[in-house]
Amino acid sequence: TIEGVLSLEDITRLTDIDQIHRTLEIIHQREKEVDDELGKCVEDSEVAESNLDLIETLPRRLKNVFLDSKSLSKTISEACVLAENVSKKVRDLDGIRAKVKEATKKTEDILDIKSCVEGVAVAMEKEEYEVACNHVAKYRGMDSGMLEASSLALLRSAETKLKDIVLAKLESAVAANDEKQVLRFCALFGPLGMGDEGMEQYARFAQRLIAIDAGAIHKQLLKSLGHSYHPQTEGEESLSCVDAITRLFETIAGFIDERSATVEMNFGPGKIVHLIRGLQSQTDIHAVKILDLFYEHYNINRMVDDIGNSKRKDATSSIDAKDMAPLLDEIALMSQSAELFDRFIRNLAKSSIEKLKDPNEISTSTSTFKLKDGLVHVSSLNQRMQELIGQYLSIEQFFLQESVKKAIKLDELIPDSLISSSVDHVFFVLQKCEQRAFLTCNLPAVCAAVNLIITALTRDFREILQRNLADHFSGRSMMGRSGQDHHKLGYQTILNNLEVSSEYIFKVNSS
Repeated sequence: TIEGVLSLEDITRLTDIDQIHRTLEIIHQREKEVDDELGKCVEDSEVAESNLDLIETLPRRLKNVFLDSKSLSKTISEACVLAENVSKKVRDLDGIRAKVKEATKKTEDILDIKSCVEGVAVAMEKEEYEVACNHVAKYRGMDSGMLEASSLALLRSAETKLKDIVLAKLESAVAANDEKQVLRFCALFGPLGMGDEGMEQYARFAQRLIAIDAGAIHKQLLKSLGHSYHPQTEGEESLSCVDAITRLFETIAGFIDERSATVEMNFGPGKIVHLIRGLQSQTDIHAVKILDLFYEHYNINRMVDDIGNSKRKDATSSIDAKDMAPLLDEIALMSQSAELFDRFIRNLAKSSIEKLKDPNEISTSTSTFKLKDGLVHVSSLNQRMQELIGQYLSIEQFFLQESVKKAIKLDELIPDSLISSSVDHVFFVLQKCEQRAFLTCNLPAVCAAVNLIITALTRDFREILQRNLADHFSGRSMMGRSGQDHHKLGYQTILNNLEVSSEYIFKVNSS
């Protein structure tokens, strides 16, 4: 059968010539296709024969590769054994070298022991205490197990004797107020294994020096304030409370700044924080004393109570606001000095702690000391200044309200001027209040003062401007005499007051 055409039996039955021709063409086409398929099979058979020939040669080639691989494996195994032997010898050499190093160190320690025993005695005899302490520091760094009993006893005896001498010399230097010798002997506490105690001893001595200077400042302030038991002599400098507290802060800050490098060099990094802590406590003591005198001199508590009583509706105020401006200026300056001093010591302590690998070694109690600077979180001075700032704001509020009321009460037309006197007077007072608040360097005080200014403008001053404008619209002029021309002039003045006040408000806001 011819696939897709006719069977052989069907072909023999064909009688139509056209149909025979068509069948013949189909047969020829199919024959061509079969020839093409046979040709492709022949080509594929040639490729297959070529691949078979290649496969026949592979065993011979792979045999050589196998032999080479076996040889390489043997070489690698031999190299591993050799490397293991070399590594073992290196380890043995390392062990021998460690033993040699240990023996050398023991030999050096034995020589150092002899040197320490002889050196301590000679140095103490010559009063070369730095050299003697260095010998003791060497002995302290040695293994006590390798020391002979006699050498160990001599060194311990020398260490005890040296500690007693250093303490005695330190006490003599402290009694003589000899800072150079105090620093010298406090620094010797470190090699003797008492570094922290040496730092504390120097910090206590520094507090003593500051107490002397602070006492002199306090005594001079008492004289200046006219205390009878401290009379002021002719030509002696007069101090105000602001001058006294500023001088105290400058003295302590200068002391810390001049000695910070020396303390770090003699006692180690971060130790300046211990000095600052001690002097911070001294600052609290003596600054609070000055603040107590300030309160007493100006009778601030009484003034604040009177201000509170004056706010009652039935109360009549006997306080003169004009006397408050100098007081407010002094409080602002004192706050500024306190804030700058506090910022100085905290920044210095913080930068010192940041140099340490473990900042936690400075802060002994996180509840008492701030972790970042290692100082008291809120000192007595901080608390007292916050109290003073609170009273400052009460006085400032009263002063502002009374000044605005007075300026409005005395409001009058100014010759050859387009505005009345109250505008300049009110905004002058507001500007002084703003400047004084910024002078305190205290952010809460600045925010509170701004609120006071806003209240004075929106409640007191605006109300007066609106009232004046309403009076002129109703024909009741508060400015000028009766008559149309004067009424017109007053009306124009009030409009000018409004315009100039708006300009001043923008200036205050921009500042």
